[in-house]
Amino acid sequence: MKVLMAPAQVLLSSRTGTEPTWAYNIVARLVRRFTVQLDVVCGKADDLTLPSCVRVFEVGFDKGDLMNRALFYFRCYGMAKRLYEDADVVHHMSPFGFRAGLNPLAVLRHLREKPFIIGPIQYPQEYSDVTDYELVSGRRGLRARLFYGLESVAAKSISQLIGVLHELTLREAEALVFDSKKALRLYNSLYSDLLKDKMLEVIPPGVEIEVFKYVPPIKKDYFEIMTAGYLLRRKGIQHLIEAMPLILKEIKNVRLRIVGDGPFKNELMRLVKKLSLNDRVHFEGLVPRNEMAKYYANCDIYVQPSLSETFPSTIREAMSVGRPVIATKVGFVEEHIINGVNGFLVLRGDIEEMANKVLLLLGDENLRLEMGARAREYAERNFNWDKIVAMWYGVYSKLAGH
Repeated sequence: MKVLMAPAQVLLSSRTGTEPTWAYNIVARLVRRFTVQLDVVCGKADDLTLPSCVRVFEVGFDKGDLMNRALFYFRCYGMAKRLYEDADVVHHMSPFGFRAGLNPLAVLRHLREKPFIIGPIQYPQEYSDVTDYELVSGRRGLRARLFYGLESVAAKSISQLIGVLHELTLREAEALVFDSKKALRLYNSLYSDLLKDKMLEVIPPGVEIEVFKYVPPIKKDYFEIMTAGYLLRRKGIQHLIEAMPLILKEIKNVRLRIVGDGPFKNELMRLVKKLSLNDRVHFEGLVPRNEMAKYYANCDIYVQPSLSETFPSTIREAMSVGRPVIATKVGFVEEHIINGVNGFLVLRGDIEEMANKVLLLLGDENLRLEMGARAREYAERNFNWDKIVAMWYGVYSKLAGH
């Protein structure tokens, strides 16, 4: 069976980013486990070692604005139409997330009747903020608010147009794969008529359980809380820092390690200084992904305090290492964090409840160990990449008639 992935993702990588590593694991593990040939069209690819049954075609990608996204799609189209005839199945990986616009390959599919898959369709982010806009755009104050408002209005109009174009793509798809039940429900509410008679599957993102191995908690003379991610306001790390005085009031020997970098870092450092937490909060900076496992292993609790997420890879990685997770009820996190079983869920921005859950876990070693063990079991059962690629192969096989 030959599968044409066009587009796969903007970046195909084993080292960085949720979507790039997601795409890489599907590609690399599919050909390792099954007899399948892959033609993969993407923007860029890291230096990857892949077998000869995988051919990677790079078309380039500059920026994530609407014009460059359109150019990316049409470059993919130009490359893919040369590869189309030999494919048994065409897979559009939805690289720009929810309602990802028109894929020109849908036109080819309409003309030549090839099985066409869209996915994983990701549940969208639910939050935006002018502060993050200031940090990313470089604009400040009134000018930032003016541009933020104008771009928000423009984005709504563009979103409506993209939605219409996306419907044209949906009409041609025989199968849609979603990253969550929540994304499937949302699509059903928007496109119920278009989804009739299509194959609809939910396949979650995975984690490299052989890399992020279970590690028993490391005995130390202090407790360590860890959080990680790109440092923007929407990551909510300011709320975790604000929870630290409440935690330290009850348990003195607690440290917070923040892994990652980003434009909100200076603001977070000022908050740490304001709360006199310099000796309790450590900014680790950027850490290569292949070194992250040891940071999870050294912590006692992993906290994801985000104001907006889908389902970050850091949660899956922490669970795989066997650490209890405290996370906010955002995105589709609550589909996998079972409150009180393999972690705790709190409302976003609820500093007191976050502190209470940290104190509950730090004060009860048996609970920490039990939750961590259940988190690892859940990761093995639900996020094992080998199981996930078998689900993808099942979709391909059904459509190709193999």
